[in-house]
Amino acid sequence: MQRGIALYGFILTVSCCLTIAAMASGGQGAPQGLKPDEYDGVALIYNQELSALGNRALFPICIGMPSEMPTEPLVRYLRKGGFEISDEAVCQPAMAPGGQHHPKDYSHGLRIFIDKLQRDSAGVMSMRVQADDLTVRPGEHLAQTLRRGAYRLKQNESGKWQIAGYTKEYDSNDGVQDKCNCAQASPR
Repeated sequence: MQRGIALYGFILTVSCCLTIAAMASGGQGAPQGLKPDEYDGVALIYNQELSALGNRALFPICIGMPSEMPTEPLVRYLRKGGFEISDEAVCQPAMAPGGQHHPKDYSHGLRIFIDKLQRDSAGVMSMRVQADDLTVRPGEHLAQTLRRGAYRLKQNESGKWQIAGYTKEYDSNDGVQDKCNCAQASPR
């Protein structure tokens, strides 16, 4: 009987500690995902990035976010709106079994990566966006960052999202090469 009570007490203590840890991690440090009413803001960014890239934009086009933030609802929404978006696995396919490389297994296409999403009390949403050419070319082992910057979005009186500002961090048109291991890791 004492063994059963001790086991029950241990289980209760562990579950209590896990619950407290989960509540603590779900606070401000956990990344927040996009809300469905914010998807139109991402559509504006998508169009802005493709426009800015011009002939540097390539297909397939994928949207990426940190692993804790689900992209499937956003991709469905954008496709429904007529945007040409592929699943992230198309741009960054898995390696073949046994570590063998096949041309179809190499990363390729354009990835628009959205990160560091923040909202302020005035209703302004900001996020860091990076557009990468994931295509690994002969003699190169790294993908190339095409653009990187921070967008600020806000809603107008009728509730439509507008780009309130953009701060450029990098653009490959500026002539400086920015190589990154984008195919293997998310940008920071």
